[in-house]
Amino acid sequence: MPRFASHAEYCRHHRKVMELALELGVTPIEAEARMKAVEAREKHRAKMARRGLRSALPPLSLRTGQPPQPGFEDFEASWMMRD
Repeated sequence: MPRFASHAEYCRHHRKVMELALELGVTPIEAEARMKAVEAREKHRAKMARRGLRSALPPLSLRTGQPPQPGFEDFEASWMMRD
């Protein structure tokens, strides 16, 4: 767990992780690992760009290639509807 300068900084980080976890539909630990992977990849790409080199690593996005989860409106269970 990273050290934070203040409790407010910890809360901001935790909120960002939780929002990403809810958006991606994964656990907060998986969301934080994904955030760290993207951050490390982008730091590497920025360092290579400063040196005038092109990074062989493609940019990562926070989103995965999974199809979106169906919404509440797409729920097809007629036997559960009220009469």
